[in-house]
Amino acid sequence: MLRQRATPRGVSDQPICPVIATCGGCPLLALAAQEEHAHKVAILSGLHSALGLLSKRPTLVGEERRIAYRNRIRLRIDNTGVLAFYNEAKSPSCAVLVPALRDYVTFLREWSKLHEGALTPFTHLEARTADVDGIYGLYLTLGAEGTVPVAALDELDRAYGGQAIATNLHASPPQQRFLIDGETFQYVPVNGFLQVNLGVNRRLARHVVSQAHERKFQTFADLYCGSGNFALPLGRAGLRGQAVDYVASSIVAARKAGQHQGINTVQFHESDTLEQVRSWLARGRTFDFVLLDPPRAGVRHGLDLVARLARRCIAYCSCNPQTLERDLLLLRKEGWILESVTGFDMFPGTHHLEVVAWLCR
Repeated sequence: MLRQRATPRGVSDQPICPVIATCGGCPLLALAAQEEHAHKVAILSGLHSALGLLSKRPTLVGEERRIAYRNRIRLRIDNTGVLAFYNEAKSPSCAVLVPALRDYVTFLREWSKLHEGALTPFTHLEARTADVDGIYGLYLTLGAEGTVPVAALDELDRAYGGQAIATNLHASPPQQRFLIDGETFQYVPVNGFLQVNLGVNRRLARHVVSQAHERKFQTFADLYCGSGNFALPLGRAGLRGQAVDYVASSIVAARKAGQHQGINTVQFHESDTLEQVRSWLARGRTFDFVLLDPPRAGVRHGLDLVARLARRCIAYCSCNPQTLERDLLLLRKEGWILESVTGFDMFPGTHHLEVVAWLCR
């Protein structure tokens, strides 16, 4: 049913997803793989131009797989307790979901229909594919006046073996275990951040570690560290680091992963990022390089503090080229020189990219 062979015109003769035109979520799947690649290289070229990197050729890192890569999805819950896609035009067997997640979503939707009204206290949920231990993740968000339907969740738990289920009222949500780079794993709470494409994330993490090795860094600070997606592989590689995130459950998970793997060269802090940066600077702490992986909105304020925290380099990871461009221009005003920009095709079929920029003195 799924084909990726292109016609001579460069457009798929049979779409690899039957609802590309009506869904709109992955419009570039209508193109041949080569055309999608060229489109994203053009996005990187525009970023190069805006940042003055005209002499360097854009690099785009990805995998051959354009479908069956997405490991998590958010679903809405209607007023009868039935699960539905936010985009009503999406296919029930969405082509970009990994097969195990596709099956899990099908089960959850059918279960919600069979147990009418059981999930009405919730407004939406996030479902995740099975981790390396075969555990699926499910995080449900209550409405303003909802109470947790304990019996219904117990029934749901029994109906599908191997689930980590939590609601937004859980202070200590359960965790899943995912490989980062083939050697290092992270525990990710079901309410924590997880990259949507584990295959490309593996390449992303390896890129950061290899660059740190090539530049002979010994220390680092990881800002917006999540559950240790970068800090743990860097620690395994022998670097000493400090990492910070404001999500308590993510920091608990990162510390646990470090302990279980004998990675004792990284300290994880639960704190507002800029408050922690100010604390380090007040004590005279600086690092060979600082890694930034903020939300889509970027850093906005405090880049001058980040610039003072790094002795040699700043690595900025972003899924939003527009806010990345804004923040990189500000860092250039602080005296940093942009050396490279590398794109990672984290979201095949869409216009989105993950980008890592390296700035050095």
